[in-house]
Amino acid sequence: MSPEREEGESVNNHPSESLHRILGKNPVRSVSWIFLIVFALFSAWNINALFYEGNTRSRSILLDVLPGDSFRKVITKMYEEGITHYPETLVFWGEILGIDTNIRSGEYGISGDMSPIRVLMDLHEGQKYFYKVTIPEGFTLNQVAKRLSSIGMGSRAAILKIAQDPAFVKSLGIDSTSLEGYLFPDTYFFPRMATPSDAFRMMVSRFWHDMNKDKKQKMEREHLSVEEMVTLASIVQEETGNPKDMPYVASVFMNRLTRHMRLQSDPTVIYALNGRRHLHSRDLQVDSPYNTYKYPGLPPTPIASPGEQAIEAVLSPRETPFLYFVSDGHGGHLYAETLKDQDAHIRKLIRSKKEP
Repeated sequence: MSPEREEGESVNNHPSESLHRILGKNPVRSVSWIFLIVFALFSAWNINALFYEGNTRSRSILLDVLPGDSFRKVITKMYEEGITHYPETLVFWGEILGIDTNIRSGEYGISGDMSPIRVLMDLHEGQKYFYKVTIPEGFTLNQVAKRLSSIGMGSRAAILKIAQDPAFVKSLGIDSTSLEGYLFPDTYFFPRMATPSDAFRMMVSRFWHDMNKDKKQKMEREHLSVEEMVTLASIVQEETGNPKDMPYVASVFMNRLTRHMRLQSDPTVIYALNGRRHLHSRDLQVDSPYNTYKYPGLPPTPIASPGEQAIEAVLSPRETPFLYFVSDGHGGHLYAETLKDQDAHIRKLIRSKKEP
């Protein structure tokens, strides 16, 4: 038995009635609206797949296109290398744009922030890499300039002048006096006509590509600006190359900053002395804002290019009471909460070196 309808209740309670009200009773108009909605969704998905989906592995890749490789095979290689999540979309648009019939063989450098359509256009136009440059973790701006100079991009002095130009630095979204610390460690592939400015743009773009939402939230949690984060990460990078130690080293520096203690970091003094590695006690008195034995707080700028692990260590340091550390001579460190414990560690290390 059907329940009685209340006054004013619609006779037709079919779920599709609301759709009819939205699209109208005209079937042609309804089909048109459905087509437009589907087309809009399809277009948005394709635009994302073509223009905004960068290298999913967030690193530079060397894509080798062999003579005789079919377009579909090249797209498969791109998918396997993490350049795209949507190979069929690229095949579709490659055929629409006529790129599929004119792919040039060779080795192509694919940077971490290149969109799939940009990669396709490079393959179509034959924009092969000419320069291959690796920037290791911990490289200073001076070392990067020297490396770019070694492949013919100009003199080291001219390259440094570009990297220290205030207008150029600001144009890349960096609030600092130079590009020191922002040239992300990676392997880069540059076309034949690339300039130092092109190289720097690619490296800084790689840095910003790595600064995702999660990292920005962690910076806010640690009350760090981008410049402060990069500066501290560069010190951690120079103090240790051991990823397991980095969160502990970062913890020590964070604890010292919280207590308004001087960082007393050797790498900052080395930077002040233009890279001279063998320090003497008198060097710790050098009058430089980078001398963290003499001046409290962070140095004015980063001292090198920190890698991903050093950055993550600063954003997620270990929670420890430690205020001191010393190298154990085997790639690790000994940590101490008090100066007394630190001195005991040093005496123990000295004795162990004297023992046969």
